[in-house]
Amino acid sequence: MPDTMHIIIKASGKGRSIAVTADNKLMEYYVDKADESTLAGALVLGRVERVVPTMGAAFVNIGQAQNGFLPLDEMESFTKINQAASLASGQELIFQIKKDAKDQKGAFLTRDIALPGQYLIYMPLNRYVGVSKRIRDDHARQKLLETGKALCQDTFGLIMREASLLARTDMLYEELQELKALWNTMQKSAEYAKAPTVLHRESVLAGLLRDYAQRYSIRITCNDKVNRMPVPPTGIDWEQVSDVQLEAQWKAYHVDSSLEEALGRRVMLKNGGTLMIDEREALSTVDVNTASFVGDQQGDIALKQNLAACHDIARQIRLRNLSGIIIIDFVDMPDEVQRAQVIQRLESELSRERVKTVVHGFTSLGFLEMTRKRTGATLRDQLCAPCEKCHATGYRLERERLS
Repeated sequence: MPDTMHIIIKASGKGRSIAVTADNKLMEYYVDKADESTLAGALVLGRVERVVPTMGAAFVNIGQAQNGFLPLDEMESFTKINQAASLASGQELIFQIKKDAKDQKGAFLTRDIALPGQYLIYMPLNRYVGVSKRIRDDHARQKLLETGKALCQDTFGLIMREASLLARTDMLYEELQELKALWNTMQKSAEYAKAPTVLHRESVLAGLLRDYAQRYSIRITCNDKVNRMPVPPTGIDWEQVSDVQLEAQWKAYHVDSSLEEALGRRVMLKNGGTLMIDEREALSTVDVNTASFVGDQQGDIALKQNLAACHDIARQIRLRNLSGIIIIDFVDMPDEVQRAQVIQRLESELSRERVKTVVHGFTSLGFLEMTRKRTGATLRDQLCAPCEKCHATGYRLERERLS
């Protein structure tokens, strides 16, 4: 895992472009505009429009073109505590957006509020206490679970994040008080606000610093003339430069060429192989090809190519912000031991990012299946618009239709 992360922020009159780099490569990219930023994780005061028991859902006006979708069944711990709080049309409540609206689908909502901190995730309406799945050691998990229960005293819910492993108890308590204060502020704001309205939305940069501060030495370079963060976070190397200086760093990290590659289907690998990546409505696919790659032993070509491709697959998934179901078609390996090696390598590469990702293993057809939590728009959705001529198919009709 790289020790240093360099975040380059290019500000303009339209907003800010945020390039996250590590190992001298572009790893993540965000367009931060006040009117277009993701609402995933935001707290909103919404108004219930319809409750449809047969669908097990309610539809909530949150001020967007489509009403938000709220499942009536929530986490069991939340349901037990709030079982008397049935929903009715016209009701105004605080909701959290779990997934942004996309195409014709409205935002996915929850009543079970979860406020993330650097060490903890605070759930004021729940009683569940858990530990991040990133922590594999059973002894460490048990110790954190006991700490979490001691902090909660069965009055709210907590999830102990991976960073809490290195935090002192007083640091956990201090952050918990900050999260409680934030929730109290949101509740008071909701008393005087009129639905629909956004009560709280975390900035892209704040989320990056919160999630990566414990794992990386972070350096930030920006040309922002507006002082959006008066006090740089503790331990963060913050540098404000001129437009010319920032442009030089932008080019040094090949940000634009990396974006161009990430918006295309084909990705060239250093060893001569290729990746073909396609985004679809229901899932995304990655096809690994050997192309001009030739191993030193015929029997090792598939394994070596697949292992070598794992780094670029993980980076492209992260950079493109692909989510939902992802299917990877590796070069065929009938050997189960080799498949296990590829799974282990891919999981290691995926562990570098902050978004929850689960590798489910190889299917009966030999494809590797994984899932990744949706956290806002994909890179393509941020930077591209559907073609009006081909309606986003990528093809145009050149032959006469047969009658």
